[in-house]
Amino acid sequence: MKFSNKIQLVLILLFSLVTSLQAQDKLNNYKYVVVANQFDFQSEPDQYRLNGLTKFLLEKQNFTVFSNTDVLPDDAINNGCLVLYATLKNSSSLFKTKINVQFENCKKEIVFTSDIGESRDKKYIVAYNEATRNAFNTFSSFIHTYKPTAADNQTTEVTALKQEIETLKAEQSNKDNIKAEATIKNEVVKVTDTPVKETTKTETKTETIKPADNALHAKLISGSVFSYNLLDANGKVVYTILFSGKEDYYIVKGQDALIYKMNNQWVLAHYVDNDLQIKAMTINF
Repeated sequence: MKFSNKIQLVLILLFSLVTSLQAQDKLNNYKYVVVANQFDFQSEPDQYRLNGLTKFLLEKQNFTVFSNTDVLPDDAINNGCLVLYATLKNSSSLFKTKINVQFENCKKEIVFTSDIGESRDKKYIVAYNEATRNAFNTFSSFIHTYKPTAADNQTTEVTALKQEIETLKAEQSNKDNIKAEATIKNEVVKVTDTPVKETTKTETKTETIKPADNALHAKLISGSVFSYNLLDANGKVVYTILFSGKEDYYIVKGQDALIYKMNNQWVLAHYVDNDLQIKAMTINF
């Protein structure tokens, strides 16, 4: 081999190495690549099978590749700047098909452009495929390895923190709902599950419904739908009752008591020294 030819070969190898290092430096900061189903110079999707070929050749270089109709991973949705958009650029002349690969980031900035691949074949499908493969020779000594930047790490941490906060909020809300439901159920159970002794010939009745007090007037609490203040004849609030979620059952606010209907009669059930007391009431709604 002539000395001049050796020099030329060394220069080609050095240029290829420099290009590969540039690609490595610029492309490894991106995690995903999206390839469009149709490039600007194509008249239909995947014309000459170029889009599928581009995706295949990128995957050979260890890129994680999606088409523009795929659903992206959650981290790419939360941080669009993890994604590069690869497209083929056509600069063909009358006798040559010329293609190169261009990578654009989320800011529409061109991050990297490959060398131009050429073909002189007269058949379009052969020429475009050959030129595309030749353009990818730029990456012959390059294997993609994602290396997140400091900004990517910060974005990921912020996203994870937001998700954790939302999860904790949802868990706390669920706990509050369960606690409220349990409180209502426990209040109802105190009345419905507590046995009331009946009067028999040999046993004295220990639980009685006392005579009705003066009638109370129920006034709907402003802003509520089923909660009321019970007022006496002087307009004084005697009880505040909160709807329990069960028809004709109300929780007495601030007391261990319920007001509910029993045999079409409103009654107040409450505990006095751990003993259930029930008295009849007249309430005008």
